[in-house]
Amino acid sequence: MRLKDKVAIITGSSTKGIGYAVALGFIDEGAKVVVCGVGDNDTADALERLKQDRPNGDYLAVKVDVTKLEDVENVFKVAKEKWGHIDILVNNAGIAPAKSIEEMSDEDFEVVLNINTFGTFRCTREAVKYMKDNGGSIINTSSFVSLYGSNSQSAYTASKAAINGLTKSNAKELGKYKIRVNAIAPGVVMTDMVKNTVDEKTIGYLQMMTPLGRGATPEDLVGLYIYLASDESSFTTGTIINIDGGLVM
Repeated sequence: MRLKDKVAIITGSSTKGIGYAVALGFIDEGAKVVVCGVGDNDTADALERLKQDRPNGDYLAVKVDVTKLEDVENVFKVAKEKWGHIDILVNNAGIAPAKSIEEMSDEDFEVVLNINTFGTFRCTREAVKYMKDNGGSIINTSSFVSLYGSNSQSAYTASKAAINGLTKSNAKELGKYKIRVNAIAPGVVMTDMVKNTVDEKTIGYLQMMTPLGRGATPEDLVGLYIYLASDESSFTTGTIINIDGGLVM
């Protein structure tokens, strides 16, 4: 098992999407996992789903709103009290509302950045407190739009481009603690969030532009998250890895 006895916190992992698929993959590789949802109902539902999907796994479900510092501090405290250490952080919480720049208010823009970018910053800053003595792996979920752009998603695109910058800067700063920081930039992934925010015409166009001719499933991404979380990537940091079927190259 590639993640045996490692402890991982995965934000934005309560609903069936990238985060939840990664949680299942980590559990299968022997990790102890904290699944995070933004609300009490999301968290409770995730826990019940985990009991069905991985009845023998070692996991917790904790409510975490990444815009609230007290929630961020709490999830790390809970994980440390339960298992004694924290080895992996996956910053996956995010939203992607579709609005034209003419329709988007200052408040709309700020909400996206507060969750996607500042949430990643808050969680990373907290993780350092727990990883600086023994090292660790921080994995940020970016997006192909950070390099490619997207119509009616200026806030989302800006938030993901900022995550790329955070990834590189934090990798340089935290390397002295043996904390590795990398980002994964998926292409079109057929999650509920994508289906609810991107129209079918645009999804079809992006799939057509993808050399592999389809969108990804969340499970298509899991192996890369496992690699970056594991000791196999011990000399990999500061990278933005595209996993997009060749959409951006």
